[in-house]
Amino acid sequence: MTVRELALRVAHPGEAQPPASHASHSVRSYALRVLVATAFGIDAFVHATNASIYDSPHGGLVTEGSLFRAEAAVAGLVALLILVRASRSTWALGLGVAASALGAVVLYRYVDVGAIGPIPDLYEPTWHVPGKLLSAYAEGAAVLVSVVGLASSLNPPLSRRRKSRLSRASLEVPRGQMGH
Repeated sequence: MTVRELALRVAHPGEAQPPASHASHSVRSYALRVLVATAFGIDAFVHATNASIYDSPHGGLVTEGSLFRAEAAVAGLVALLILVRASRSTWALGLGVAASALGAVVLYRYVDVGAIGPIPDLYEPTWHVPGKLLSAYAEGAAVLVSVVGLASSLNPPLSRRRKSRLSRASLEVPRGQMGH
């Protein structure tokens, strides 16, 4: 057993193989980005197509339909942001958007909160509205994938960590050589 293999086993106990290389990390990152963008795309599509159903005949600045359109726009924007550049901030944004959307649909399915200021009463005690369950599943998937994406952005691949460690080590001045 080489020193490198021993170090990998100590650093990653219980793994049968060494951690993924940078190339496989890139493939995994791209797959996560496509998955979360697909989930947000489904969510955006359902909200955009169903928005007119929820428009109030009385009008008003904030209607369920306008909230649906806003959710569709935000979900679409976050999908594009994560596809273009997945970073800690975009993964965290995706997690926040997906969790808030899922939390809202579950809350208003089971609890009659009533109107909150200009926000109308959104209570709808059923899952049988076209697209509602599909968008909830998509939002749940976006939450899970965003958590994985965020976690992987916080833990870069071993090759990048090793390079970072080596670059820091090359900047350190050996003891006793300062001030000469």
